[in-house]
Amino acid sequence: MEMKTKFLSKISGYSMILIVIIALTGFMAYSNTMNSFFLSDDFVLIALLSKLGPFGLWVNQQHGQSLFFRPLLGLISFLDYKIWGLNAFGYHFTNFAFHLGNSFLVGRIAYLLSLNLSLKLKLKRFFPYFAGFIFLLLPSHSEAVSWISARTDVIATFFALLSFSTYLTFKQFDQPLQLWISLVAFLAALFCKESIVSLPGLILAYELYQHLQEKPRTFNKLLTIVSLYGMVLGFYFLCRYLKLGTLVGGYGEGIHLKFNLTQIFYNLIIYPTRSFLPPQFDSLNLTVWLINFMGIIFISLLALILSYYRHQFTSQIPQTFMLLIAGFWVCILPAINVSVSPFDTQGERYLYWGSSFTSIYIALIIIILLNNFTFCLTFSSIILVSLGLSLYSVNQNWQFAGELSQRLLLSLQTTSVESPIITTVPDHYRGAYLYRTGLIQGLYLFDINNRFNIKFEQKPTEKPFEKVRFYTDNILFVMMNTLREPTDKIVVNSSQINQYQFQLSNPQTLFFLTPKNTPATPDYQVTDVQPQSYTLTVNNPSRFQDLLLYSSGQFVKLSN
Repeated sequence: MEMKTKFLSKISGYSMILIVIIALTGFMAYSNTMNSFFLSDDFVLIALLSKLGPFGLWVNQQHGQSLFFRPLLGLISFLDYKIWGLNAFGYHFTNFAFHLGNSFLVGRIAYLLSLNLSLKLKLKRFFPYFAGFIFLLLPSHSEAVSWISARTDVIATFFALLSFSTYLTFKQFDQPLQLWISLVAFLAALFCKESIVSLPGLILAYELYQHLQEKPRTFNKLLTIVSLYGMVLGFYFLCRYLKLGTLVGGYGEGIHLKFNLTQIFYNLIIYPTRSFLPPQFDSLNLTVWLINFMGIIFISLLALILSYYRHQFTSQIPQTFMLLIAGFWVCILPAINVSVSPFDTQGERYLYWGSSFTSIYIALIIIILLNNFTFCLTFSSIILVSLGLSLYSVNQNWQFAGELSQRLLLSLQTTSVESPIITTVPDHYRGAYLYRTGLIQGLYLFDINNRFNIKFEQKPTEKPFEKVRFYTDNILFVMMNTLREPTDKIVVNSSQINQYQFQLSNPQTLFFLTPKNTPATPDYQVTDVQPQSYTLTVNNPSRFQDLLLYSSGQFVKLSN
């Protein structure tokens, strides 16, 4: 008995050391973004929280009224605001803390799934740590964790993984309390982001997985458990409908219910690989992603054949592979008709929840293929170092974007121009959002003197909504542009008096218009808009001194 106690104590000690190592490694991988300045929607988020309190996220100033129902997310973000104010570090730390918690929950889920698997003892113990470590360091998580506003996916995933892990604990150890915790966590996840609506499908997948192993097989218990999650989902939709007056909400039916078969087929190829691989910044070729997809299929089939050859179906390994694949697609189903860029970090947050199953799948594949603890330990070290370095490299884009965001905001605060016409506003740098939104709100938060007279308007519309906006009549935005390199420039030529052509130096960058841009006023007008150029004609020569241009990381007067 004494020997057994010492043995368990030794294992527990090793576990604590591993957990500390995992946490420190994750912090190092995200260390270059911990102090990054606010970006884009971050300013909108904090400005709304400062004016509207913990449930300010129910009101979206971009659309006039909120169609998002995320009360718990609003409460967590408001607590951040009350603690950290305008200190970006605190918000980044909260994102990382939830991400770290998600990594441990992925490890917990891997452990609970491993109880059904016929693996060597050392490999079975190694499996959960490996899966959690992979999830922590996936370079595809850069947007979700490094961008403060993407916390919707990180926090919602935390409660979703908590729900699924406690559900698995209930199934494995017959602890009814765990089922009730799971149901409450599911509701909490829904109150953070609506995409967690697919979790009952995950429960159904596991119930079917377990149902096929039971003898005799009955559907009564299966249907009872799934129906409990269906009841929670029904309660959520009732609350959502009472608040929003609609079940769809979000960005509207035109986005969420617009199913483009070409886009969906494209996503079927991109999503599995993009869920764990970084974007290919320097290549616009989709061939590499098709090759990666075929590689995944080949390696998966090889692992299935090996697992069947060694254990047949008695090991439950082939069935677990199928469960993990089903779990991934169930998780990303609500995002099947949106776009995730393979060339930069835009949209990769939509794959965050699904990548939890990708991480477990990769860990299990490697363990099955190598089938030796020493080999697994060596190869996993190489894999994790590669992932960590890749993640750190991708995070440098967010670090640079934060520095650029701060410089741009400061240059606008210190300009001598009282009513600027900003000819080009950087939208994003390699997918790291800059000022797609939020420039007005950023000035509202950080310009103490409010020299541009930014106002906050709040007025009721149809109940229960309010129309809110931050606005000023003193700043005009002409055009948006993207950035790919820190050295990207905008070249200005003048062929006629008061007429200026703006040309991007990098052919991989673009000019484009958004609803908040003003391409024509009595003082100026935009013509001949091309992907890499446009022409600005100044009708009022006195306004020439008010033109600002993006140059070398700041807004400068065009006249200079």
